[in-house]
Amino acid sequence: MFYIVESDSQLEELSHLQYKEVFIHLILSNNNIHPKLNSLVGVYLRPIGLEGYFIPIAHDEGLNVGKERLIDVINSFDTKYTIDRKTMLYYFNLENVIDLSIKHNLAKHKQLEYSIEDSTINWFYSKHENNPNINKIIPISILMRLCDGIYKKVSKVIDLKEPSGFSFFNSTATNVFYLIENKGIGIKPIEFKDIYNVEKPEINIHNSTVYTKYNLNNITTRPTNAFNSVNFAAIPKKENYREVYTPENDIFIEFDFDGYHLRLIADLLNFKIEDKSAHTYLGKKMFNKENITEEEYKTAKQVNFQAIYGNIPKKYQNIVFFRQIKKYIHSLWEKFTENGYIENPISKIRFNSSLEDTNPTKLMNYMMQSLETANNIVILKNLLKYLNNRKSFITLYTYDSVIIDFCKEDGREVLENIQNIMECEGKYPVKFKYSNNLVL
Repeated sequence: MFYIVESDSQLEELSHLQYKEVFIHLILSNNNIHPKLNSLVGVYLRPIGLEGYFIPIAHDEGLNVGKERLIDVINSFDTKYTIDRKTMLYYFNLENVIDLSIKHNLAKHKQLEYSIEDSTINWFYSKHENNPNINKIIPISILMRLCDGIYKKVSKVIDLKEPSGFSFFNSTATNVFYLIENKGIGIKPIEFKDIYNVEKPEINIHNSTVYTKYNLNNITTRPTNAFNSVNFAAIPKKENYREVYTPENDIFIEFDFDGYHLRLIADLLNFKIEDKSAHTYLGKKMFNKENITEEEYKTAKQVNFQAIYGNIPKKYQNIVFFRQIKKYIHSLWEKFTENGYIENPISKIRFNSSLEDTNPTKLMNYMMQSLETANNIVILKNLLKYLNNRKSFITLYTYDSVIIDFCKEDGREVLENIQNIMECEGKYPVKFKYSNNLVL
């Protein structure tokens, strides 16, 4: 069989191979463009144990195969491996897809390195970097060489034992963040490009929408969200950086968790915080009074952040909640040293002995970010399900808050139900703000 598969007979032969597993790598029109604005040039298929094949979809050299016909071929394999399932969702919604990057990250606590330096491809990109269809003119033989190299780098991950919690991130997390990314954020394009000094807006801006990109492969599992030189997870507080955003519907509404990490660990310890504000509740304990001043609130907030990781000032160590936190940190470290791992109770992912330079404080930091992420993924999944078939949508997620691009036609009841979903029966109270931009 030729390595370029484009005739019906070749496709038929490929689909009837007796191999059950296949590695898939997508070749898009331009490696730098967001997948929402990209297009599919071809697909590299490598049945595990065989050589690889290239199926052209829209390449200048190929006869090109219809996408539906290709799906039939891919589905003839039981298990599909790829390096980025979230990106694949923009083009194929397949069953039994294993994201090797996520598998490696959860097993080794390190990002999977698969980038390949190819002098010919580098030359094409240096000469035609502004061509949105550059991969259509790069010879298939060169693209095949690139794909073969990527496969050789990542194939060892296929044999790794599936880590605990893998299904949660491989399926649930990739689906959740794909659906959020796919909507984008409304912007004033000229002002956005100017304030953020965007040199190549075509990479992730279309009309009045900018598309973000969540990276799930981090040690703590907390996703980052930076793309095209803009960090969407940490938009500057300065008004001019936020005024450039504008809702596609009627208004932005930000739902912000109160004292989120405090609430998460309180839930873990079965401790009830009896106040709408966690910081106020603990401030009252610190200053032994029913009403605390604004300055005392600020002090309480600083102490609370330190206390989460066991750094508790002596004069506040008698507070019951702080004592329980300190005891929990100690128990985490004991479990880690005795068993070789600790486990997130929501996602079931484990932090194991492959972590470098671990200590009790760092381990607690990993657990808190992991708990936050896992809990948020469950909440986001429920929100996406609820908002399906409604005009309002999630436009941005930033760790302790969710921003909704709200359509007034959906009505007040939708806002109340969003709040109820996020609060999880009152466990995680939220405050909300609204604005015609992100100056919230």
